[in-house]
Amino acid sequence: MLRSPAADLAPLIKLLQAGVSPERAAAELSRVLAIWTAELKDDDEQLQERLSGLAEQMTMGIEDMHEGIAEASDKGKPTLRRILATHEAVLDGVRKAQEAG
Repeated sequence: MLRSPAADLAPLIKLLQAGVSPERAAAELSRVLAIWTAELKDDDEQLQERLSGLAEQMTMGIEDMHEGIAEASDKGKPTLRRILATHEAVLDGVRKAQEAG
């Protein structure tokens, strides 16, 4: 029985919301990708669908953050930029996994 992609992603989402370093988020993404790759080793199409969905979610979140940064006060910008960098690192990891698939 397949695991829930949402359950697999829950720890990553919490890290993204907490604004951890890009390296920490990328490590968690690697963990999720390893689970998905093992689980779907015989179903590349399903793996690519999951990766595409995650990439789309990350892209939308990054676009929203760019808007937020543009509207933020000077005080809030460093935190938002750090969170944005973390999201962009995860999206980069997703794209690399898609290309490797």
